[in-house]
Amino acid sequence: MNYKYFLLIGLFIISVSAKAQNTKWIKDRVSVNLVQNAEHIKLNGKKIKNGECFVLDMNNAELARGIYKNDQKDSVWNYFSKTGDLIQVYDYTNKKLIYNVIDRKTIVKEGYIIDTSKFQNAKVVHPIKLGGVHYGFNLLYNERNLPTAVKQQTDKVLMEYVFSLSETGKVESLSLNYTSTFFNAENPQSIDKDKPDAYDFLPATINGVPVKSKFVYQIIMEVSQARDRNLYAIPTQGKQ
Repeated sequence: MNYKYFLLIGLFIISVSAKAQNTKWIKDRVSVNLVQNAEHIKLNGKKIKNGECFVLDMNNAELARGIYKNDQKDSVWNYFSKTGDLIQVYDYTNKKLIYNVIDRKTIVKEGYIIDTSKFQNAKVVHPIKLGGVHYGFNLLYNERNLPTAVKQQTDKVLMEYVFSLSETGKVESLSLNYTSTFFNAENPQSIDKDKPDAYDFLPATINGVPVKSKFVYQIIMEVSQARDRNLYAIPTQGKQ
């Protein structure tokens, strides 16, 4: 009996030790603005995320934290503003939004376009960006990709990411638009499959029924201010 007991303990220790040896923390730059730190394991010769994960911005502010299971988000994830305020909690196992508030600390404003013309007494619930708009914006924004015409503006420029969403919240198309006094442009964008978090939305509903909608990131860039600092069109409005 005692031998069997010690054998079980030994097997448990070996199992834990093997798990510890097979798990490795890997740091990846998921965009020019964000770094992901995640536990990985090797499965069938391929490294996959399996375990704890957190995402930091360029100021080492934590924007996301949760768990991966077999390379898929699992259980409850927490998302934060750039100042550390909890802005969203989502349960990926049960596909349930637990907590969500507007991020007041970001320069990114959110807008929605929902067609209610076919409904009477429409009760509208707007679409929701999983992870929050600050996290989503920093997954996509790259200052180097700003058009030269935008950098040459001397007035404020409104930059908008316009996501067209299906009834399930899937991104059907994305356009990056610029509006200013002397320059306007609409630029269709391809979907980057390496950044699935950037396109993760909950759909809008009308009277409880999921509907198509548009979700918009809005950022006002102080181009002239940025040029004076030789930084060109870095978004500068909305300082906290």
